[in-house]
Amino acid sequence: MRWIDIRKQFPNRFVLLENVIEEKLSEKESRIISGDVLETSDDVKAIMKAYREQSAMGKKVIYSLPNTPDDFIVEDVAFMGIMR
Repeated sequence: MRWIDIRKQFPNRFVLLENVIEEKLSEKESRIISGDVLETSDDVKAIMKAYREQSAMGKKVIYSLPNTPDDFIVEDVAFMGIMR
């Protein structure tokens, strides 16, 4: 499903996606074009739980926030560890 259609169908909801199609904009940035909706929720804890479960099964998933714009740009950032 195209991202713009997902936003229209699930406004103001967290959306968990898999099989994401991206358009590379630069070395670190991509635009989300489409994906398969796995789950939607208005509860951040529920969507994060679903994200962790799907990731643990080896699936490449991504989630959007309720205010993610129609032009969904993601940036790859290297994980530096956890600060204490």
